Amino acid sequence: MTLHQSHNTQLLEQLARLAKQLNENNITWAIGGSLLLSQYGIVKKVNDIDVLVSEKDVGRTKTIIDTIGNEKEVQKYSPFRTSYFYKYTMNDVEVDLMSGFALEHESGVYILSLTPNSIVTCTQINGVSIPLCTLEDWYILYSLMPNKEEKELLLFRYLQAHGISSKQLLIEACRQPLPDRVRGNVKQLLKSVNP
Repeated sequence: MTLHQSHNTQLLEQLARLAKQLNENNITWAIGGSLLLSQYGIVKKVNDIDVLVSEKDVGRTKTIIDTIGNEKEVQKYSPFRTSYFYKYTMNDVEVDLMSGFALEHESGVYILSLTPNSIVTCTQINGVSIPLCTLEDWYILYSLMPNKEEKELLLFRYLQAHGISSKQLLIEACRQPLPDRVRGNVKQLLKSVNP
């Protein structure tokens, strides 16, 4: 699998540069957000690079990015309760570094902890391996984020049409607090792929 080349060349160059460093240091990481969705042709516009890392690798990852990017001030706001969140600029490309991604909602707090099991595929750019978060994980996240209804719907339709890659991740997501609407949609997805 290779990233669609229609994206900003500079963004892809910076992604490859960052990926090379993270891979060489054995960091458990993956891309998410609109860059992930664009890989599957779900969205076309990509504004930044969203990098999720395992909590055990946050310190080392921050040290690496500190040497190749410029850290920016972060303003945290509700409903985001992410344990570690940093913003960087790498040659005019925005990079968000996140770990312990968490969203508060009416039924509690949903937490996405990146583990090797959360990474089911990789892509290549300039010969560098780029791990991808699962679409299933990002479906849940977009379902809980404010003003992301369009991406939630696009992902839901994509997963219905193309199937899910990790039924277990959706089952595990349902073990966490979720609003009834989201839980119902996940159950509908699970039924649609396994009638």
